[in-house]
Amino acid sequence: MTKIEIFIAGQPISQKAIDQWEFKRLNHEYQFLTQHGFVLNDPTEMPNIDAARQVMGRFKAGQSPATFRQLFKNRYTFGNLASKLAAYLSFGRRKYSVTELVVSESSLTPDQVMDKINAIMLENTPEHLYMNLATNPDHFVLLSPSQNVQEVLEITGGAPLPNLFFAHYGDESGLKSRLSEGYHVQAAGTARLADGTIIGGVRHQIKDEGDGFRFKALVEFPAILPNSIIQNHQYHLACEFRQWLNDIVN
Repeated sequence: MTKIEIFIAGQPISQKAIDQWEFKRLNHEYQFLTQHGFVLNDPTEMPNIDAARQVMGRFKAGQSPATFRQLFKNRYTFGNLASKLAAYLSFGRRKYSVTELVVSESSLTPDQVMDKINAIMLENTPEHLYMNLATNPDHFVLLSPSQNVQEVLEITGGAPLPNLFFAHYGDESGLKSRLSEGYHVQAAGTARLADGTIIGGVRHQIKDEGDGFRFKALVEFPAILPNSIIQNHQYHLACEFRQWLNDIVN
């Protein structure tokens, strides 16, 4: 596996800490799925986190996206309502959840890395479906219904309820963040509910650093949300992007 250093709020975070967060979420989703009648392997019986991740990823990729939309419909309906209310009460103000990942050695340019990230997110293939669902226990639907749009059904950070929203890449109309100094390559987009309500967005950025690169994952949330959700989502970002970047570099 490629060496990837992770930084949250400027402080280094160990791979073990991300493993612990990921395993906790794997077990949470396992409990939820088995309680709803699904049969899958218990992550606590797997030999390591990699095996547990692969088993959960293969299970989710083997289900129809419609299955998860239906399974979570009541919960994401309330989750989306809460997000809409949070956006309204925030009056356009945002909080940023940011995680930085440094790949110390890579022959890929920032443009090449971002092109590969975009392909994983926006090109529907069996390989990308598995990669998107395996990279984070809280991912259930990540598909592209139309050009530059990604449908996302996930549990965000430490949120109690899931959301179903659409990330519109290339549409920065709802974003408050700006491209950070020193960065020139980005994937930015507005997050909207199905009715068009803007609930946040992303501005992922990448730049050369040493013999590799630094990737800055940034997600915008309504400012009224508690800091605990923002902070938990930093681990969510670390979990998913360390896996995506490892897949890309290798």
